[in-house]
Amino acid sequence: MALQLVLTAILARMLSPEQYGVMAGITTFTGFFFLLGDMGFGPAIIQFKQLTDRDYGGIFVFSLILGVLLSVAFAALAYPISWFFHDAAYVDLCWLACIYVFFSAINMVPNGLLLKDKKFFTIGIRLVVTTLIGGAVAIFLAYHGLGTAALVWNLNLTAILVFFWNVASIRNQLSFRGMHMLKSVHTVLSYSLYQAGFSIINYFSRNTDHLIIGRFFGSAPLGLYDKAYKLTSYPIQFIPGILGTVLQPYLSAYQNNKEKLFHYQMLLVRFLAIAGSFFMFVCMLCGSDIVYIMYGSQWAGCVPLFLILSASIAFQMVMNVTGGILQSAGRTDLLFRQGLLATIIMLMLVFLGAFSRNLYVLTSCVSVAFFFQTFTVAYYTAVKAFGHTMRDFMLPVIRVIVLSLIIAIPQLVTRYVLHWYLGNAVLNLLVYVVVYAVLFGALFMWTGDLRELVRAVRKRGE
Repeated sequence: MALQLVLTAILARMLSPEQYGVMAGITTFTGFFFLLGDMGFGPAIIQFKQLTDRDYGGIFVFSLILGVLLSVAFAALAYPISWFFHDAAYVDLCWLACIYVFFSAINMVPNGLLLKDKKFFTIGIRLVVTTLIGGAVAIFLAYHGLGTAALVWNLNLTAILVFFWNVASIRNQLSFRGMHMLKSVHTVLSYSLYQAGFSIINYFSRNTDHLIIGRFFGSAPLGLYDKAYKLTSYPIQFIPGILGTVLQPYLSAYQNNKEKLFHYQMLLVRFLAIAGSFFMFVCMLCGSDIVYIMYGSQWAGCVPLFLILSASIAFQMVMNVTGGILQSAGRTDLLFRQGLLATIIMLMLVFLGAFSRNLYVLTSCVSVAFFFQTFTVAYYTAVKAFGHTMRDFMLPVIRVIVLSLIIAIPQLVTRYVLHWYLGNAVLNLLVYVVVYAVLFGALFMWTGDLRELVRAVRKRGE
């Protein structure tokens, strides 16, 4: 994450919002093809303990065939994508991105096996090394004027390195002798299809806003919006994103113990509500400082978008472990239904914002949609999966956010009503964050929330 922040800060000063907007349009479609390539087999490999080396080999061969078909299909979509965004530059860039589509598809089995075996140290080292190499190449190419193509090569090179690293790590776990490809795929199909359905639906929920902005507002506004969106996603990737990745390999052992899973879910929900509230109000207090430090003054237009999206960080963080919890419970059917309802909510609000023809209104609708999506998570996890009430889920979340808001109000007044600004962006960010962190820590130590979480972690560690 630290490497990504540094690399992004460098590249944002070398490339324009319009170039980043084109990249955001491409990644909207490559992300969808990534999900088609995964087909939910990654989580299925973790969940199904009875799979053999020959099953893994059969599913891997299936992924090779799928990868070829998807990369050809993506190449064929280059002209339609270019027409959709009104920009001929998309054609060559989409053809170039076919490399990423292929390697991301064939990586699903090796990556699933690494997670199944809990080889998190290997995954961590791989992430650091591939991020550094891919980012360095992107900076070199951007410096030599390749523009958006530099970002596409970052995607391609990272996918290639990750694949070969993963294969080297699990090479003894794939057997192609006597394999039955279709039989192996069929074994996990009922589980993986619901997982794939959820992932695809959730992806559209998360990316319809990008499609609408790219189509009707243009590449430069899309670049500003995407950079604001990415900034708010860093805290989500850093905490619940990591937790979501490692949850299923551990919690799948309790798939027949609903109370145990609900206990762990609510422990995570309280922790994420606290962490999310902290990041949410820090971003709202210091939005302009964060944007200027990260991207530079040319991205000033992204500040109001970042402030609006920041209001949804806590809710997004709370929701982000839903997949790991329901996968562990073996209820990917509920995960699919939750994703479908959440997507309907997002689509309704995004199209409502699009009709306004105002980027700020659309961004506000996205933030509101994340709030309402939290209720879908509460219903399908607490109520449908574990037999509790929505109140059991929502009350701890609302309580934490309200308490966090109360101690943030004086600083919000100081910043946006009295306009107190200290020296420069770095100093201003440092002072506001330290003051809020002290008040925040003192409040939640007094309420007992932090002490209880520390006790729970220590108990688990023992």
